[in-house]
Amino acid sequence: MNKMKTFALVGLAAAALLAGQAYAGPTNQPPPPGWILNLDGQPLPLSGYMQYTVDFMATQANTNVTFALRDDPAFIFLDNISVTNLTNPGGELITNGGFESGTATSGGNADAPVDWEYLNIYGASFGGVVQCGNDGQNGSDCAWFDGAVQAYDAITQSIATTVGDTYQINFWALEDNTEGDTLWSELSTNGDVTGTGGNGINLTVYAGGIPPAIGVPEPAEFGMFGLGVLLVGLFASLRRRLQ
Repeated sequence: MNKMKTFALVGLAAAALLAGQAYAGPTNQPPPPGWILNLDGQPLPLSGYMQYTVDFMATQANTNVTFALRDDPAFIFLDNISVTNLTNPGGELITNGGFESGTATSGGNADAPVDWEYLNIYGASFGGVVQCGNDGQNGSDCAWFDGAVQAYDAITQSIATTVGDTYQINFWALEDNTEGDTLWSELSTNGDVTGTGGNGINLTVYAGGIPPAIGVPEPAEFGMFGLGVLLVGLFASLRRRLQ
C-alpha cells in the first residue's frame, strides 16, 4: 500500500473514531447515587398529579434539595415542591417551588426555573424546561416539564438547615405517558437502551450535597480514546512525511 493510501485510511479511521466519541449519547444511565427517595417500581401517576413525601435529617448548615428525572418515551410534570422543618416548624424553605417566577439560564438551559440550578448530569437530550399554560398541579399555570432520554437531568436548590433537625419534602408529579407503561422504572428494561423507545421513567430525590456526575467513561472507553489519540498522532506524522 503506498503512502498516500495509508495517509488517507488513517485519517478516515481517526475521524470516524473521534466523531463516534463526540456524538455518542447516554446509554441507559442509572440515577445518581445517594437518593433519599426513588420512585422505581411504584405506580405511575397517569390520571392526575400525585403527591409524594420524604423526610431527611440535616447534616450540614446548607442542604441542596435535588430532583433528578428521566422519561424516555414521554414527559414528567413536577410541581409545588415544598420543604418544611418538622423539628422547629416555621415557614416555607423552598423558593419558587411552583415554578411560577419565570425562567433563567442555568447549566446551559435557558428555560431553567428562577432560584434553581439546572444540572444535566449525563448530557441527556430532551432535558427539562419550565412549561406554562395551566400545566401545574391544582390548575396552576406552570410546572417543570422533563423528558430526559436514557439518562437523568436534575434541578437543585440550596436551603439553610439546622444540623440534627428533621425536614419534610413534599411535591406533586404527573406522567404524560402514551406508551402504556404503568410503573416508575429507573432503567429501560424493554430492550431499548439508546433512544426514546425505552421505558425508563423515574424520579429520585436528594438532600445534602449536589449528586455527583458519575457518567465518566468506562475503562474500555478510555482505551478507545487513547487509540483515537494514537491514530491522530500517526495521521499528523504521516502528513509531515508526505509534505
